[in-house]
Amino acid sequence: MDYAARRGRLLEGKDVGGFLIFDLDRTMPSQMDRPNMQYLSGYDGEGALLITADETVILTDSRYLEQAKQQVPELPLIHAELKYYDELAQAVRGRGLKRIGYAAWRTTDYVLGRLSEIPGTEWIPFEDPVTDLRAVKDADELAALREAIRLAEEALAHLRDTVEVGMNEVDIAAALTAKLHELGSERVAFGPTVASGPNSALPHYRPTLNPRALRRGDLLLIDFGAIVDGYASDITRTFVVGQATEKQNEIYALVLESMRTGIDAMHAGVPGDVPHEAAKRVILESPYAEYVFLSPLGHGVGLEVHELPKMGLNRGEILESGMVVTVEPGIYIPGYGGVRIEDTVLVAESGCEVLTSFPNETLIEVGA
Repeated sequence: MDYAARRGRLLEGKDVGGFLIFDLDRTMPSQMDRPNMQYLSGYDGEGALLITADETVILTDSRYLEQAKQQVPELPLIHAELKYYDELAQAVRGRGLKRIGYAAWRTTDYVLGRLSEIPGTEWIPFEDPVTDLRAVKDADELAALREAIRLAEEALAHLRDTVEVGMNEVDIAAALTAKLHELGSERVAFGPTVASGPNSALPHYRPTLNPRALRRGDLLLIDFGAIVDGYASDITRTFVVGQATEKQNEIYALVLESMRTGIDAMHAGVPGDVPHEAAKRVILESPYAEYVFLSPLGHGVGLEVHELPKMGLNRGEILESGMVVTVEPGIYIPGYGGVRIEDTVLVAESGCEVLTSFPNETLIEVGA
């Protein structure tokens, strides 16, 4: 990955002498700016990244010094043990920096207050320009995403073939997580959703909310992802435990049509709300209109599970070739259950490539 080129693009068109990426769990929420630091340097520990047109330096403490030396041996390293702000101030003054940009969305008032104590320095807020850069993926990023999808699908296939009536949602989530680790995933992309029966009507249900054992006839919704080189996959499939009913098949077919309609409406140059509205219309014109999904149709995925672009709810972000997004419509009926199908697609000039390959043509019966 060409990190230097990424840093160069970050500084383009900005009237600043440098840009700061700062991520220190001691003084801010965990991993608040970590994805941007990894994107711009390849380093994924705590610390700071001070970027100028002439050089980029990393500041970190003894917990991460060796990691930084291994991951980014080409970058100068400043040991900032318990005096991060003093060391950072010295680095800023030593380079004569007067105007420094930062991502306002990823910086707390406390951190900004400490930075503002550096005399003669003006801190220039930008919403989050690194995240904007991350929206379009390069070849290396796509390779990592494809592998993360492959691992997730292999784990899901194992679950499909081993799930049984009576298994607990929490235990299924734990088994899925263990399988991901066994296959080589760095970690789970997020806490898996394993929702059975009426619990599947809760779009972001967590197994610990109201854990139940699988029963014959349950809809079973699985939403999870793997991590490869820091890049996340995100896939949802809905199964049925035992034989599917006519109503379950009908709902599933509608959601599948909705997803495919949304995908068909996607290509470079289209605002994200266009595929959202196309997919939503399929369900609004069905007998299940009152149970249509209310969240955006999908989202970008990469170093974070949810990143740019957003699709839907009046979000007008224009899709560009190279963006990787999820498409995940659903029908959620309280007290009965829900169906969601989620694929990941790569936007191209004249359409898109579906990266997810796990079967979704019909409602798959498991645990029979």
